[in-house]
Amino acid sequence: MTAKTILTYIAMLAGVILSGYFGPWWAPAAFVVLLAGLMQMTPKKAIMAGGLSVGVVYLIMAAWMNSMDKTDIIGKTGMLMGGLSSVAMIVVTTLIGVITGVLAGWVGSGIGGMLGKR
Repeated sequence: MTAKTILTYIAMLAGVILSGYFGPWWAPAAFVVLLAGLMQMTPKKAIMAGGLSVGVVYLIMAAWMNSMDKTDIIGKTGMLMGGLSSVAMIVVTTLIGVITGVLAGWVGSGIGGMLGKR
């Protein structure tokens, strides 16, 4: 790995954490698209960085929110979705985050490729 790749992964993870904590649910994906496009990342690197960063952040945030949930609303929501436990709801949330990050990285890489061909 080059220094640029490591720096890009760190910047993506930090931006996803900040946008996920302070913004709406779609803000991390928008950040991944923006950073992957501006950095003109290759599709493979953008998909890996996007999927890992959004997935890890969604996992941590879902586990944190589950630990703060005193009314068991996450467990009750899981029961409405076919009897999923709180842990299964965290896994589903993480999976959604990974898919969102992969697609955002892919789109960002495509946009960066179009910008680079001017």
